[in-house]
Parts: sequence; structure tokens; C-alpha cells
Amino acid sequence: MIVDAAAERDADGRRTDPQRRRHGTTEAYTVTTPSGDDMLGRGLRLLTVLAEHPAGLGVSAAARAAQLPVSSAHRILGRLVEERFATYDEDARRYALGWRVLELSRGFQRSPAGYSAAAAPMRRLAARTGLPVIAGLLHGADVLLVLSVQGTQHLQLRSAEGTRNPWHATSLGKALAAALPEEEREQLLSGPLPAVTPRTITDPGRLRAELALVRQRGWSEVDEENEIGVRSIAAALPRAPESTPPLAVSLAATVILTEADQLRAHAPALRQCVEDIAAHMAP
Repeated sequence: MIVDAAAERDADGRRTDPQRRRHGTTEAYTVTTPSGDDMLGRGLRLLTVLAEHPAGLGVSAAARAAQLPVSSAHRILGRLVEERFATYDEDARRYALGWRVLELSRGFQRSPAGYSAAAAPMRRLAARTGLPVIAGLLHGADVLLVLSVQGTQHLQLRSAEGTRNPWHATSLGKALAAALPEEEREQLLSGPLPAVTPRTITDPGRLRAELALVRQRGWSEVDEENEIGVRSIAAALPRAPESTPPLAVSLAATVILTEADQLRAHAPALRQCVEDIAAHMAP
């Protein structure tokens, strides 16, 4: 469609032209272009869709989920990638949330409504067990560590906030993956599953069976699968309120100081911790 340069905008920001020649007649017409507010809303809808699909989505699936034309979704996703709010995997042809979202979330975590709500229950768990308590969420095929509380046992762990670890090698990742809808869980299982240590489980069938066990008992465990000399257990927040963030909390210990059964004995306290956090974060 060719739009005359003399076209004007109405009060709603739409381009109009009183003269349009069609089939020998003259008629008024309106060409609608998205306003700035509408483009912002579309971008936010796409970010929300990506957040709901941590394994990533192709442009058609993202457009369908956000109820947008594919051309619009493609253009907006491209801009989100440029601004680092999204990433694009050329091999898988999928979009996922980008690091800029985490940078913004750090400010949210420090706010009263952010992940700081998890700090008090995590501190109680650390005081009760003497072990470090770590919270994380899924970011694509990785787990992002967003909050940590040191216990009385000062262990040297790779648990700095902002650290990423492969989901399948961590108790946090297994707890979060087990809580996903089946389709998203299978997407993670079909992706790369590299060995982080000699004990990392990389077989999709074994991982699938382990995730079924996690769903049954409510918590996960790893034993030197992500870091030699370290074992951990984790539980995901109950997702009854849909607004509850997809967060999981773990307890970590060294294999020298803490036997596997000793760590498993803390599972009830861990589950109470995540229930307390969910209650704090619920609207």
C-alpha cells in the first residue's frame, strides 16, 4: 500500500488520507500503525512469553503465544536481541531471555518486592542446618544463581550471584525442570547435556527417570555432578499461585563433612523454606 506524504494523523495517532482512489471511486481510509505504547506492550508480551518458555521458542511459536503477527514478533524480537533483553540461538533457531533481564532483576531483588523476600526464610534454614543456602532460576538450559546465604560452615562454593550452571548438573536445575510442563521439560532433555564432571548424568532417559522421582518426593539431589567434592539437595517453590516466580532453593555441603543421608535429612526443612518463600511472594 502506498501512503500519500500528505497523510495526517488523527487523535489516536493513526495515519489518515481523505482521498483514496479505488475502483473508480474516492473513499476515506485509515492506515493503522502501532503507537509507542502499543509497541511497548507487544515487547513486554514477548518477554513474558520467553520467560514462560525457558528452553526458548522459535519466532512462529513466540508470535502465536503472544498473539502477534509473525512479522511483528520477528521485528520486536530482533530489537530485543540487539538490546540484550533476548538471545537468539542460530543453530536451534530459538529465542530466549537475555542477560539484560538479569541485570534489571538485580535491582528487583534488592527491592522489598523482589527476591529479598526469600532472604529471611533462607537465613533461618542456614542457621538451622549450618549449610549455605542458594536460590536460583532457569535461564534457557542453565540455572542462574540469584541469592545466597552463607551458613556456619564457610564452604568455598561456586555460588556467587549471577553464576550460571547447566541445569542437568545441579540440584536447583533438576528441581526446576521437574516442575515444568512436560513439553518444556522434554525440550530441556532434548538439548545438549554436557558432562561437567565425571559424575554428571548425561543420558536423557536416566535424567527423565530422576525428574519423575523429584516430582514424587518433592526435592532433588546431586552428588559431585556439578562440582567435585560437593553434594546438594534442592526444592522448587510450589507453583499454585501462577504469579509465584519459578524459583528453587538448595542446600549444599562437602562430601567430606556431610554424608548423603545427613544432607537428605534436611529435606523437610528445605521444603518448609520454599513454602515460606512462596507465601512471602504470593500476591
